[in-house]
Amino acid sequence: MEPLADIIIDRVVESLDHPFTYRIPPELVDAIAVGQWVTVPFGKSEVFGVVRHMRSGSSEGLKDIKTIRRLDPVLTPVLLELAEWMQDRYLCFLAQAIRAMVPSAVRNDIRARPAAVWYRVQRERLGRRSLKQTVFEYVSEHPGVERQTVLAAFPASGPALQALVREGALQAFAYPPNTHEPSRPMLTEHQAQALARLKSGPNRAWLLQGVTGSGKTEIYLSLIEGVLAEGRQAMVLLPEIALTPQTLTRFRERFGIQVAVWHSGLSHGQRRATWDGVRQGQIGVVVGARSAVFLPFPNLGVIVLDEEHEPTYKQEEHPRYHTREVAVWRGQRERATVVLGSATPSVESRYRVHQGELELVELPERVGGRAMPAVTIVDMRQELKEGHREIFSRLLKESLTKVLKSGQQVILFLNRRGYSTFILCRSCGTALECSDCSVSLTFHQREHRLFCHYCLNEFAVPDTCPECYSDKIRHFGAGTERVVEEVNRLFPKVRILRADRDTLTRPQDYAELYHRFYDGEADVLVGTQMIAKGMDFPQVGLVGVVAADTALHLPDFRSAERTFQLLVQAAGRSGRKNTTGEVVIQTYNPDHYAIRWAQTHDYPAFFQEEIVNRKQTRYPPYADLWLLLFEGEQDVVVQERALAAAHELRSRWPNKDVLGPAPAPLARVRGQYRYQVLVKSFPETGDDDLTSYLKELKIHDRQLSLTRDPYFLM
Repeated sequence: MEPLADIIIDRVVESLDHPFTYRIPPELVDAIAVGQWVTVPFGKSEVFGVVRHMRSGSSEGLKDIKTIRRLDPVLTPVLLELAEWMQDRYLCFLAQAIRAMVPSAVRNDIRARPAAVWYRVQRERLGRRSLKQTVFEYVSEHPGVERQTVLAAFPASGPALQALVREGALQAFAYPPNTHEPSRPMLTEHQAQALARLKSGPNRAWLLQGVTGSGKTEIYLSLIEGVLAEGRQAMVLLPEIALTPQTLTRFRERFGIQVAVWHSGLSHGQRRATWDGVRQGQIGVVVGARSAVFLPFPNLGVIVLDEEHEPTYKQEEHPRYHTREVAVWRGQRERATVVLGSATPSVESRYRVHQGELELVELPERVGGRAMPAVTIVDMRQELKEGHREIFSRLLKESLTKVLKSGQQVILFLNRRGYSTFILCRSCGTALECSDCSVSLTFHQREHRLFCHYCLNEFAVPDTCPECYSDKIRHFGAGTERVVEEVNRLFPKVRILRADRDTLTRPQDYAELYHRFYDGEADVLVGTQMIAKGMDFPQVGLVGVVAADTALHLPDFRSAERTFQLLVQAAGRSGRKNTTGEVVIQTYNPDHYAIRWAQTHDYPAFFQEEIVNRKQTRYPPYADLWLLLFEGEQDVVVQERALAAAHELRSRWPNKDVLGPAPAPLARVRGQYRYQVLVKSFPETGDDDLTSYLKELKIHDRQLSLTRDPYFLM
């Protein structure tokens, strides 16, 4: 019997989706460990892999492990278990789950490089007058100074700084160190009660439901402070990079150099530096996007999922995991407290409270007893009847004038990019569509081009209709560009910032935008949904929702929920500090329950109405969904594949609802025709046999995408 290791090969191929056994050569026996990144022979080449198990057995016919790429395991035992759980739950390959957990910077051994370096004095230093001494005294007078600032003051001081760090006179940090004692605001009675409950025991999952401005972030900070005092670590997950700058600022003000950031905008070297710091226990808190849920914390104490209702927590590509599910699984396995925070929880999470799977903690009031902002609904149908056809209603224009005159700031929210949402020929009714996608093209005025927001193709703006050659080409709908133009027309001297995917293309753009608006460098912020989530601007006196109906009539069972959440979250940006706050919502559907309950910030009433609809229609949380998306270049062939699968599903599982096949709402994207089949599986019927069938179906149809509990049905 010889020492053997089962290795998960780093190749995303169906036939390799299981561990392969290798012999551990004598020279590696004392060094090998579960979770290590190794090199093994495979066919005529060498590949990377992860050690899953070690055992004894016959080595006959087995090849030897070649090298250990790094002695420190890249995956903890818990993360290896999580990869296998994800393989079963989301029907992904093991290698896909592992790649989500081990960044390419680690797999390819890219050198760790922090984004910048800050310095402060470590100990006193006595020396003769020299450049080193001059630099030391400069850092003494400017604690927490950034390297680039020192180099600007003393251009040749790089070697001096390195020497001072080597001799221990200065400390170098990858993140700005605290140079003052952080302030800790007095908790309100509701906050203190909530914190006491969250501290009541480990290995528990909580839903922290608090109205906008109720101080949920201070609860997170206080809870994490206690965890760090116990020598444990914390992760704080955010749905958008746009929220990272302000959250990171608050956490670093409290915890200083213990806090790191994690998101897709980091360089490979920065990701490696953070990953190493977490793995070695040097980083206590990570503030990051959804992939931070896989970081290799050795001593995890708390997981916070802020704005837990956001659909961006659902990964759209394999492995198609939901961050909330992974966070709860990991918290249970590592005996960590899990806090799901939101003013407008997902229907599924609130239902899980009723089922006893989550415990509820509530913050029913804003900090300081401030009132929720007054919300006025404007019926745009009536505006049209009375001959007012402008993008802003008369009330919104009056409110804009009043608030801007008072010196307060305004946020205008419209969940559409560009200048106009489509271009239509008034003669024949043709809407200009992308040649590769069944979607209307969006006009962008700045570039004077038409763009497809799905395949990113761009087109020239035609002078005549391509179908009937009429010159009656007109713009319809409005996007953020159009809103900016209208504000400029009405208020020529007003300073405006625009926030959408077209203007915020780099990670640092988010931070710059946040700080510019926070510091009062602009009067009006125009943006899409990214500005409706969690941003705290104390001088905002008015939020205007230009079109509340953009998501309301999408072919998605969550459309009412998303509309309610967006409206309440957007309204919550107003009146957060010393202002009373006003909200104006423009809509063509003022009687819809999502809009009606958003006006009064009444989540319980909305939930009661929505949950009845979900039960009647047998959608989550009363069913698990599987979305089967068939794609291909030939319409008829794709349809036949979908028809065959739907027929088989109905024949074998008559106790499940099989919907379709039908063309996807976006029936053609990037030249590929798309058909969908939606399967509803109910808890009482189980789905073990179903998942086995879906696995086999995926093996035989490489152009089939499977998504469990999809959040995007387009």
